[in-house]
Amino acid sequence: MASYRFHAGRLVIFDRDATWFATIKTRKEAIELKLAATAADAAILEAEQLYADARGVTNPKPYCWQCVHWEPVASSCGLGFPEGKRSGGRFANQCSAFWAD
Repeated sequence: MASYRFHAGRLVIFDRDATWFATIKTRKEAIELKLAATAADAAILEAEQLYADARGVTNPKPYCWQCVHWEPVASSCGLGFPEGKRSGGRFANQCSAFWAD
């Protein structure tokens, strides 16, 4: 039985009877999800996406620099949205393309 831990143990990926599962720990609860992937590398990618979604949903006040599209060197949105410029990142909760890093 293989097991992988990521994000300081907040994301645990393991297989049970040839089926991959992910346990995602949030501030309020721990969620166990069955993954559709059949291989370890695909299960890790799927679980990372689910973890990013859970983190984005549970964050009450996200900022632009917490998004995967944020470019730290340029300090701007990689998609070119003007809301990310000189706003302090406070429009992230209204951004349809926000994806937590």
